[in-house]
Order: sequence, then C-alpha cells, then structure tokens
Amino acid sequence: MTWDACGDANRAEIPLLGVLHIMAFDKSSLPDQDADLDDVLQPGTCLSNNQYRIESYLRAGGFGITYLARNSFNRDVVVKECFVPSFCTRSQTAVRPRSEASKAQMQKAVRAFLNEAQTLSQLQHPNIVRIRHSFQENDTAYMALEYIRGHDLLDMIEDKVTLTPHQIVLLTQKLVSAVAHIHDRNLLHCDISPDNICIRADGEPVLIDFGSARKMMDGIGERNSGFSMVKDGYSPPELYEANATVTPGSDLYALGASLYHAITGHAPLDCQSRLAAVSDGRPDPVPSLAATVTGYPRGFLAAIDKALSVRPADRHASAQDWQRAFAEPPVETAPRNVALLRRVVVKPQAVVAPTPKPAPAPLRADGTPRVQFRYPPAQARVQTA
Repeated sequence: MTWDACGDANRAEIPLLGVLHIMAFDKSSLPDQDADLDDVLQPGTCLSNNQYRIESYLRAGGFGITYLARNSFNRDVVVKECFVPSFCTRSQTAVRPRSEASKAQMQKAVRAFLNEAQTLSQLQHPNIVRIRHSFQENDTAYMALEYIRGHDLLDMIEDKVTLTPHQIVLLTQKLVSAVAHIHDRNLLHCDISPDNICIRADGEPVLIDFGSARKMMDGIGERNSGFSMVKDGYSPPELYEANATVTPGSDLYALGASLYHAITGHAPLDCQSRLAAVSDGRPDPVPSLAATVTGYPRGFLAAIDKALSVRPADRHASAQDWQRAFAEPPVETAPRNVALLRRVVVKPQAVVAPTPKPAPAPLRADGTPRVQFRYPPAQARVQTA
C-alpha cells in the first residue's frame, strides 16, 4: 500500500460524507515491513533550498518513499522521493545506483517519476490529489503533494468499516467524475485500487498515485508496452497482456473492482481466472451485484457490473457513459442515526381588545333620549402574547 498523500495513520474519528462517524485502527505501533530505515531521510533534512523540512517517514513502496514534511509556510505537505530499492541505495542524503549496470535503470526511474509529476500538474479536480512542486536533488527526483488527512479505502474495508448504500453512491459519483476528468485530458491512471483511493476526514474521496499513468493517443488508448503495474482482483486482462490495447475502459474496470470490494467486503476474483471460465463456457465466477445485492438506486449496481465486464467491449464506452447511470437521485435505504427536531416557533400576533358598546343614552323624564355628543372612540389597546 502506498500512502502518497494520505497521511493520518493515528486513531481518528472521521465524519464520512457527513452521514456516519467511523473509528479507524491505530496502526502506529505496528512495524512497517516495507521500509529499510537505513534508506530513509532523517527528520530535519531540508530539501529544495530549505523549502521543505522532513518531519517523519510515512511509507515506502517499490518505486519511492513518502514523508510528512513542513513547507516554508509551516504547513504540512507530503514529499515523495524517487527511490527504487532494487537498484539504488542511500549515501548520506544522496541516492546512488547499486552498480554501474543499474545506473541506466535509475535514470529511467527518475524520468518516469518526473513524468508522473507532469501528469499530475495537468489535473485540477477536487477528487484528485494536487501536486505543489517537483524538483531534482540528491541525484534523484521529488514531488511535494497536498497532505490529505484521512485513510485509504482499503484500510477502511479491512477495518470492517460499514459503508451505507448512500455513501457508496456518493463516493462513486465523485470518483467517476475524477476518472472522466483524467480521460478528458487523454490520460489513463492504470492503477486504480482501494489503496489508491484516499478518504479525507470530511468524507471526500481522492484518487492518488499516478506512477503508472499513461498518455492516450487521440483518446483511443495505447498498446501495453509489456511493463505494467498489475494488481490481482483490480487490474483488467489487457494490463496482463503485452501489446494489448489499454483504453479508458481499463480504468473503469479497476474502479468497478474497487467499488465491488467496498460493497461486498472482498475483492473480485482475478480477471485471468474469470476470463478462463467465460472462455470455457462456464458462468463468470464473480457474481453480479445487481442480482445479489439490494438497497441501491435502480441501475446503480448494474452500472458497476458493466464496468467490471471481463471483455473490454462489454464495458462502458466512457466514464461519461457511466455517469449517465446517476440520472436518478440516490436513495437512502439505511437508517441514519440522526434525529431531526422541528423547531416550532409561534410568532406573536396582535390581539385587539373589543371596542366596548356605548352605554345607552340617558332618558328624559318623558322617556325620550337626551342628545349626546359622540367623540371618536378611544384607540384600541394592542396586546402581544
């Protein structure tokens, strides 16, 4: 799991989409199996002419190390360092190739890292991680990213956090919109999975880790070069095949698989096993959500099933196609633990005292009424309750 920009690993209460409060595990006491601490920059290390000061190590992956840092405005940021442990090592702060033979690999990794930064700079969307800065130093490359307080979707699933259908619908709408934004710029993410979907403290999903992103040619797709980041259960068949065409549908498959995991609590079976079953005329071993799950708006689950089709031609043609499944408003089916009290306000109303009837005119001795002068009646008194 790579926490590129998803940074709060301590226990925290998170209001998810303004509906439900969840409690995340405290994992700060668990050992990190990914990192060789000898390769990590030490707290207090300054980068980019003192623009960034390393505060602590967050996580290491196969292609880089991420740190919590402070910028020159004393704000938290995430700094990601290009560091591939299989062919580089640390010498004080500098990153060196392990051998002369790995020097070219290291240079290629740095170029790919800077390409990732360039890709991110083209994307401006509320549900896509924002890059602040990229630079080269210590014989490697770095990027500064926004610091997202929250947890990735995989952690939430594994911690048995229950998401209501209403929450899943809202997450899906925002993530499909983010993917549409990526594709509109002729880019492919190529590594969508629950560990690359961060949920902010306010419940907003954010797509992170564009290390595998690719440029599309004329919006159609591109040939798989033979090197891909694949994740069983989430990656579509074309990412496993050299020279297969990778298209926007490849990202939609991965997003559909991630949502399937969030809805059912388990990842779908890997695509190769599914493809083998379908090719043999056997039923797809991944059950249809629309046929097995209830409580969602009409057509919502069928849209995820379509995105998760093992054959590319059976998927949505585009993210916009998927967005059309949201024509109907989401239906809240799970009870919400929120009591709404109606405040009844009684506005004061004017109460007008009735005008007293005039007393009968006094009578003369002969029984006829005396003549009296009539004055305008006194102003009625107004009372308020």
